[in-house]
Amino acid sequence: MKKYGPRARVCAGVMSAIALIAVTSPAPASADPDAHQPRWELRWNPSPAKDGVNAFEALEDDRRGSHPEGLPHVSADRDAWRFTAHLEDRDGSDRMRNEVRGMRAHDGTPLEIRKDQTWRISYQMYIPDTLDATTSFTHIWQLKNSDVGTPIAQISLPVIGGVQKIAARYWTLEDNKSHDFATADLEPIQNKWVTTTIEFKSGDDGYMRWVLQDGRRTIVDQRADNIDLWWTQEQYNRPKWGIYRSIKSAGLQETYLLVRDLNAWQLGPAAPPVTLPPPDRSPGAYEAERVGNVWEGAAEPAYCAVCSGGRKVILIGGNVYDYAVVKGVLSETTGTRQMTVHALVDGAQSFRVSVNGADSSEVPMTGTKDTVTTATVPVDLVAGVNTIRFFDLDARGPELDKIVIK
Repeated sequence: MKKYGPRARVCAGVMSAIALIAVTSPAPASADPDAHQPRWELRWNPSPAKDGVNAFEALEDDRRGSHPEGLPHVSADRDAWRFTAHLEDRDGSDRMRNEVRGMRAHDGTPLEIRKDQTWRISYQMYIPDTLDATTSFTHIWQLKNSDVGTPIAQISLPVIGGVQKIAARYWTLEDNKSHDFATADLEPIQNKWVTTTIEFKSGDDGYMRWVLQDGRRTIVDQRADNIDLWWTQEQYNRPKWGIYRSIKSAGLQETYLLVRDLNAWQLGPAAPPVTLPPPDRSPGAYEAERVGNVWEGAAEPAYCAVCSGGRKVILIGGNVYDYAVVKGVLSETTGTRQMTVHALVDGAQSFRVSVNGADSSEVPMTGTKDTVTTATVPVDLVAGVNTIRFFDLDARGPELDKIVIK
């Protein structure tokens, strides 16, 4: 993973040639357009009524199962998406999270924000006065990728100098720190619909511009240049909406957030799909990302240039919630077989493996995150169809590529 030292420059009201385009929609083509000049292309404009939560790549609605009585925490509510936060919601011991991540086109394919692409995301949001700024973290929009836990950028609700604020910030990876480059008072924009626009270049030398409008009045229009907004070569950046907050701040209330009129434009043509290795079709091979498998909690498939099938399953283990299940493992007879686990390992890590719900055994592995490592262990299968669960209650496990049964 690369690390760059960013040079941050905050510019209030300074527009580049691209940023001179109107905030809320792309500029119309000129009478004599230059074919070599990139144009803003509308890539995403979902409808709550028609698309619902399928407008997003994935749903993080109480993924730890802390408050099933409160479901759904994320839903389409007439002309908006509603994110509800209850006091009993938990995503770990010290925080709660009810979010959506990523964008899906009408055909269901994810919209991937790739390196050196410039995007503009605009939407309206309704922040009630019960959604307070907090002395610890409260985020209502994020930009992240799968390989790095640290967020790339955020819209957050901090308390600064005793005053509730709404802030746009980016993060620096090498020191894991956030940098607010634009803020506004929160209370004047609560209990009403306001428009926010985030424009950014997803590159090593990128920029981020944040515009906040109350009707026709512009409250904030600021930009940070020369910042690193591209942290990994394999994954893509994707936005997140919802409520992700610490429970350590005093005075938290049950609350909600509403979002509507979502639009996303890309400057210039879409990048071609990434070329990745084909899946392993040999007898006894089962890809971790195979359709029908189960990924619970934070576990999810992600791109992997060195993995068969071009994908791996990440964020397995570390608690009781985050695990993966490989389903449909066939065996002609009942007996002990050899299972070879293929995974990317960060030093010394291990899985716990349970076959068909039986007692688990450990699969220790040692390796590096840029190379597929293997370990072979015996597993007891029954004749017919088997399920194999990968988990660890104490620490994150390796990133699972596939298994091969012989």
